[in-house]
Amino acid sequence: DIPSPGELNKKSDTELEDLYHAFMNQVQVKCNRIVRVGSLGDGGWNICLDDGYYPTKPCLVYSFGIGGDSSFGVQMHKTFGCEVHSFDPFVKGPHRELSHYHAIGLGDKTGTYKGRKFMTLLDIRRHLNHMNKDICILKMDIEGSEWSSLKKAMSDGELDHVKQIPLEFHSPAKGAKFFRNALNTIKKLMDLNFRVYLVDRNNACRYKNDRNIQLTKCYNIYFIKVS
Repeated sequence: DIPSPGELNKKSDTELEDLYHAFMNQVQVKCNRIVRVGSLGDGGWNICLDDGYYPTKPCLVYSFGIGGDSSFGVQMHKTFGCEVHSFDPFVKGPHRELSHYHAIGLGDKTGTYKGRKFMTLLDIRRHLNHMNKDICILKMDIEGSEWSSLKKAMSDGELDHVKQIPLEFHSPAKGAKFFRNALNTIKKLMDLNFRVYLVDRNNACRYKNDRNIQLTKCYNIYFIKVS
């Protein structure tokens, strides 16, 4: 278990780093049916198909961060018939293969940044008239913005409407403040009953820390909400 914010404040830099990486390598619950959606490379993601998680129409999927690979959104629509909304403010459109593409990024506030449009999850759901719909899968690959975006979404109560979160967590090589804040954010996810069923270390981000331990700055972590 992740310690309370008060306990985390007492931890040393090394202890915080160790706690963070220990969490990122830990599976907490079992999903019996895991399937890959989209490409086998960086653009594809796994989802859990166990009872209670299987995407059935009218399923709604939000996919934040496309990069050069839209295969996840395309296959979620083709295979499961879900309504898929794909978001990326850094990708040049049009994306004809995606039924709903938005040049919007997920953020902790709504506005423009360096000429790009960003919105909170709450404002996106309002904007798309989805306030009365649950999100079956909320996928995030947003290059470090996941931390502040998740924190804001949780404070707005927006993850109450989500069943699965596949996402990539990014971290710096060191920084006690970062690891403390990240662990607090993960603890809040745990408090909302999200649990990890699959971990995938991205070896493209490998590095050695001050103690010569091989680590990675990027983890694909797969959460489901348990009852």
